[in-house]
Amino acid sequence: MALYHADALVIRSREYGESDRLLTLFARESGKLHAVAKGVRKPTSRQRAGAQLFTYADFLLHKGRTLDTVTQSSPKESFPHLWNDLDRTLAATAIAELLDVATVREEPQPQLFTLALTCFFLLAEVNPFLVQSIFSLRLLGILGYSPRLGECAECGAVIKGDKALFSPTAGGTVCSECRGLFNGKPLSLGTVAFMRQLEHTEWQKVKRLRWSAWMEQEMREALQQYCEEKFEKSLRSWRMGKEIGGESSNNQREG
Repeated sequence: MALYHADALVIRSREYGESDRLLTLFARESGKLHAVAKGVRKPTSRQRAGAQLFTYADFLLHKGRTLDTVTQSSPKESFPHLWNDLDRTLAATAIAELLDVATVREEPQPQLFTLALTCFFLLAEVNPFLVQSIFSLRLLGILGYSPRLGECAECGAVIKGDKALFSPTAGGTVCSECRGLFNGKPLSLGTVAFMRQLEHTEWQKVKRLRWSAWMEQEMREALQQYCEEKFEKSLRSWRMGKEIGGESSNNQREG
């Protein structure tokens, strides 16, 4: 019997059959996996905790032809803070969705695993939409899709003035000479500079960062459009976050 261990995060969990759940796991060593957790929707199941969204656990799985099966799970962290606040729930969901959309099955991406796990912990004490933005920028960097920021993605010229056109199609900011070639949205150079800072700021310094409401809105919209362009999929949780989230972010921004 082909059994193997996976140190993994649950990034998607949905009902499957009468009492099962179909899990999308992101494992440290083996990347994205799909597995069935049988019987976990029954009240008496001992495996329910390991099938919950965002759970970090050690899984024992049986290799199947199309879907693997969870035979045992030992949760290490359930991240209760991700369920106690709407904005944190929305940000964690957005992180999990982007990780799912941006990766293919069984392709090892240990850097992405570490990034996602770090961000889930960071959501306990840092503005959730700041963490969401950091995750997306660093994921793009790891996968080789970093947007060109502060220089023209078309000709390489340094962007001057107060605003730049941000074009997902071009691959980043576009100067005034090249902007007629691309569609996009204006992005203030203050937001551009902040995005560049987020790509490299040390984790222990992240919670010291300060940003404004208009920078948050600009950056979230720019990153959503950029990621949807690069991965050719709509990010539903990002759109939902803009519609129903953010009410507490103004209070958290200075915290």
